[in-house]
Amino acid sequence: MTSRLLRLTPAILLVVVAILQGPITAAGEVPAAAKVLADRTIRNLRPVPLVSPNGRYVAFVNRGYVCVADVEAGTSRRLVEVPCIWTHVFAKETSEGGSPDSLVRTLNRERYKELESSVKDEIGEFAWTVDSSAIVFSVHSHDAVKATTQVHIWRAPLEGEAKVIASNERSLTSRRGPGGVLTRDGRFLVGNFGRERAFIWDVTANKPRATPFNYLAPSSTSGRWIGVEKDTRQLVVVDDDFEIIRRYEEILPENQFGFDMIWSPDERFVLWRQQVGFDYYSNWVGCRYDLETRERNIFTGDYMGEKLAFTGNRGEFVRVGAAGVQGNDSGLKLTEQYVGIVPDGRLHLQRFWYQRSDPSDMVSDVRIASMSNVIWSPDLQLFTIGLPRQEGPHGEIIHLADRHRHLWKLPGDDTGRYVSPCHVAGFALDGKAIIAYDETRLFSLPVAAIQSSENKVR
Repeated sequence: MTSRLLRLTPAILLVVVAILQGPITAAGEVPAAAKVLADRTIRNLRPVPLVSPNGRYVAFVNRGYVCVADVEAGTSRRLVEVPCIWTHVFAKETSEGGSPDSLVRTLNRERYKELESSVKDEIGEFAWTVDSSAIVFSVHSHDAVKATTQVHIWRAPLEGEAKVIASNERSLTSRRGPGGVLTRDGRFLVGNFGRERAFIWDVTANKPRATPFNYLAPSSTSGRWIGVEKDTRQLVVVDDDFEIIRRYEEILPENQFGFDMIWSPDERFVLWRQQVGFDYYSNWVGCRYDLETRERNIFTGDYMGEKLAFTGNRGEFVRVGAAGVQGNDSGLKLTEQYVGIVPDGRLHLQRFWYQRSDPSDMVSDVRIASMSNVIWSPDLQLFTIGLPRQEGPHGEIIHLADRHRHLWKLPGDDTGRYVSPCHVAGFALDGKAIIAYDETRLFSLPVAAIQSSENKVR
């Protein structure tokens, strides 16, 4: 529930927004088939709206309140007020919606300074409880004089009173503290922080718990976790009390620069990967390990930022990433962006979509996608993707695609913003709707309406 952007000052954050958004144009009309869930919203870059695991609700921030929208009913309501954040401050200035970037342009410098001085808090990313009954989020209160941050973890149920379940004061430079994933029984918060060991926070005692694990990854179907024991570096499975219930002879590499791990829904396969270098573009080497047969499949990638996810079909997993070649400087030159799947028992990637470029071509101005807007439907049959705008301002036009390479443009006019015509938060209602948002609205779009002949690209 933390983000690098959360550590930016409000003034810097507004500059970042301006850079990302590009030329300011009015939001277009909401598509005819859309259902507006919230109008005249004032929201910031973070946290982004988040769809609940059951696909029925959306958590979002609007005008200084943590809110929830009921997708099927088309309604929204406030759950918790967070008064000292940017969106709460701007809500006092206008009844209109917009982003801090657009609203700040209406203020003179003196009034902006007044407002900036009252901004003390920031909200971390949202998380839902497994049963979709509550929203979990953090509020960070920075004290520049003491060089500390007060962190409060909130649990806001859809029915009942919202409460702080964990609190801690830490230095501005520290990432250690309550945060991460709330366990199914609500007793612990578990986080992985870079090269440091996994961090377990006891919610009842409101203090950290000693842990012998370097990394912990949750099961999506039970209260168990899979992890790496610190002293032996062995692969272990632990129960909901973090007691080891199964140990494997597999020895995992030492975490030098970066490490992550995912566990398949059937708890049979684990996929871990280690970052080789220390920069964001550093390549990685990983392993898909069958916990029953002990079979090992080695995989590599050129960018640690690549997204991996098991599909639920045994050891099958999707890859959303990129390939590159070493340039004359310290970075890699991008050669391909791809979305694909690695079947169970196989090693080779089957691509659904890709875009290639010639790294030696210094003349043509071919634009490539950032791959930051790839979001999957619950059954992993559909996904959204931002395809680069080849003329005009740099940015991406959001499309809907399937695994058979069909492509549809999301309805709506190109706003000229970096992401157009809207951002996508996720799929809802068992994949029948997409939750989207622009500068002033949160709305749902029926997938059937997107897949119309007028929107079809191929």
